[in-house]
Amino acid sequence: NRGIGRYSLNLAEAMVRRAHRHEVVIALNGAFEDMVEPIREQFRDLVPPQRVRVWSQLRPTAGIDQANRWRVRASELLREHALCELAPDLVHTTSLFEGGGDDAVTSVGLLKAEPPTAVTLYDLIPFLNAERYLTDPLRKTWYVRKLRSLRAADLLLAISEHSRREAIDSLDLDPDSVVAILGDADARFRRLPLSEEAAETILRRYGLHRPSIMYTDWRKNIEGLIEAYAWLPQPLREAHQLAVVCKVEDVERKRLLALCQRLGLGYDDVVFTGYVSDDDLVGLYNLCKIFVFPSLHEGFGLPALEAMRCGAPVIGSDSTSIPEVIGRSDALFDPTSVQAISAKIS
Repeated sequence: NRGIGRYSLNLAEAMVRRAHRHEVVIALNGAFEDMVEPIREQFRDLVPPQRVRVWSQLRPTAGIDQANRWRVRASELLREHALCELAPDLVHTTSLFEGGGDDAVTSVGLLKAEPPTAVTLYDLIPFLNAERYLTDPLRKTWYVRKLRSLRAADLLLAISEHSRREAIDSLDLDPDSVVAILGDADARFRRLPLSEEAAETILRRYGLHRPSIMYTDWRKNIEGLIEAYAWLPQPLREAHQLAVVCKVEDVERKRLLALCQRLGLGYDDVVFTGYVSDDDLVGLYNLCKIFVFPSLHEGFGLPALEAMRCGAPVIGSDSTSIPEVIGRSDALFDPTSVQAISAKIS
């Protein structure tokens, strides 16, 4: 249900549709039994049922629990053996850095007989910001093992040129083994001819009654954006609400509301919408006055592209991969400067 999951599903479907003379086998982890049938159903008209295969593993295998260590190692071998049994010419792993807190299992190169493997590379944010993301010894050990698998892959498919350069430089990889494939937004993200009534219904549902400045990730520099909003000239701020369109954990929501209060913002100046359906997300992109993407570090920056596809004016950070997505120097700002963010919004 995360962005990587949606991207992986869309990429798999696009690959199947363009496979032509190639045979595609979809291998699913049986530990996620509630997802097997929905995925099988989604590919029913594209892949023969016998080519949607399910492999089994031990459980639980959450990598950050030391008690699961032997089950993780055994399940990695089971998975690689199951893939070898399918006798593929090539294996594509859609997301390697999974399984820290759930039963996902991924690895590369544990069995000598394993076929050539390509891995989609989204980013190396935890590795490059270890002081923030890898302070827990168990999580660090888990992540380092994933890096080992990443290095063992025959080909890395980086979702931006920035991610490609980052991998080559920080992991000392052969440049020929890392290819920038870029990314794309789902086709549902597009301009919509919303009637006044339909627009009003969506906005009212999420407590929005003024034109909105929109963002979709509370984990990435949201404090900087809230402060930048507070810095706006008073008439401009009073005419617009800041809409944080995503589910926010209760503890974090209280912390951010306290920040709003300290900055002198009104009770409805900043709106935390909570969970938003995909259809409503498209609607809110279409209806926002501006979409701001102040993230400090991205592997690609899919929300910015989604917003642009929906016709929203987009401004964002001048760092990492975000300039590749936005493509306009006059729409970029220094994400570490509250004043710069505020000035660009103005």
